[in-house]
Amino acid sequence: MFMRLAKHRKFEYTPRIYNPKKDDQNRPKIDFHSLRHRKQNKSFIWLLALLFLVVYLIITLSKIANNF
Repeated sequence: MFMRLAKHRKFEYTPRIYNPKKDDQNRPKIDFHSLRHRKQNKSFIWLLALLFLVVYLIITLSKIANNF
């Protein structure tokens, strides 16, 4: 009863004109397919490096075990 109710805020909206030529020039080009392939290649390289490390450790440890 003694409180003021909030009023709606007024604003002005001026719509911009769509120009496809100008819009295409300003938009950055992103190629999602190349990003996916890079990620898969990195994971494959890490897997291959880990495999070589395990094989190296097995060979090294087997040589040490044969010396005893």
